[in-house]
Amino acid sequence: MSDPGKQPTINDVADLAGTSKRTVSRVINRSPKVNEATRMRVLEVIEKLNYTPNRQARGLAASRSYLLGLIYDLPTLFIADIQKGMLNVCEEAGYEVVVHACHVESDHLIEDVTRFVKRAHLDGVAILPPVSDIEELADSLDKMDCRYVRFSSKLGGEPWKQVVTDYMPAIMDMTNHLVSLGHRDIAFISGPESHVSSRKRYEVFIQALNNHGIELPGNMMATGAFTYESGVTAAKKLLSQKSRPTAIFAANDEMAFGVMNVANQMGIRIPDDLSVVGFDGTPFSTFVIPSLSTIIRQTDEMANLGTKKLLALIEEGPDAAHGFETMVSPRFVPRESTGPAPSG
Repeated sequence: MSDPGKQPTINDVADLAGTSKRTVSRVINRSPKVNEATRMRVLEVIEKLNYTPNRQARGLAASRSYLLGLIYDLPTLFIADIQKGMLNVCEEAGYEVVVHACHVESDHLIEDVTRFVKRAHLDGVAILPPVSDIEELADSLDKMDCRYVRFSSKLGGEPWKQVVTDYMPAIMDMTNHLVSLGHRDIAFISGPESHVSSRKRYEVFIQALNNHGIELPGNMMATGAFTYESGVTAAKKLLSQKSRPTAIFAANDEMAFGVMNVANQMGIRIPDDLSVVGFDGTPFSTFVIPSLSTIIRQTDEMANLGTKKLLALIEEGPDAAHGFETMVSPRFVPRESTGPAPSG
């Protein structure tokens, strides 16, 4: 650099590292297309020059805002974890995150989201379920030439735009755990039938039960709404039967908390009389007594992967996004709310 008082630029980094500006940009955005030796050389120069990408200058040069949007439905219990994971990646890449809550049942959802994208001049958006399941929204974003990554439960035709939760391993582990404890009368509380995630969790759970020769009769099924109140209603239905279940798998933690409350009011001891399992791994699952056995979302991994994919789409296009994984698997964590099936 000729002027010691001048802020270093990406050109300075490229010149000193003996690479192109494109390569420096790839290193900054953690692209998998840079070999390790080049990556280390560029990072050493960045540290030596104390180079920090200037978002305003970059935006003017590239006609970008360097803003990413996070779109989600109300309520979403794990939104804070996703936001934190996105910010960790964006901070190093020189991007910022703007969040936008909406109502998936709204008749004006697509108009609302597209207006938000235009108003905020976003370079791309990450979309959480169930909003991410709306194909018409994806079509609208495509027409706007807005890059996006969808977090979803079902693999679609464009995997470079998705981060998909693979429920199979964790639900299999959870079912194996309950069966190993002697449970055969296992009930299920699903989420709304309109949600893809609800249907996928149900389908995988049925398959897991079938692996043990267990069926799920109608009296062992209840439909919830991913809310505490719906968990209470479903639990009252399931636990008021003459032949009640010895274990209940609720499709999210919030409904599982409702089950635990009803059981307590009815004098049903957990886990002595009833085992309860949730899904999501919210922090509250460790606060309740007994602590809730649950399937924990890998939210950090999901957010990290989804944000890197989105940045690759924005910076380099679909070919670069293809270099990242698509599937993320949650994990089952047994705690105090599951125990041996009651005898007799």
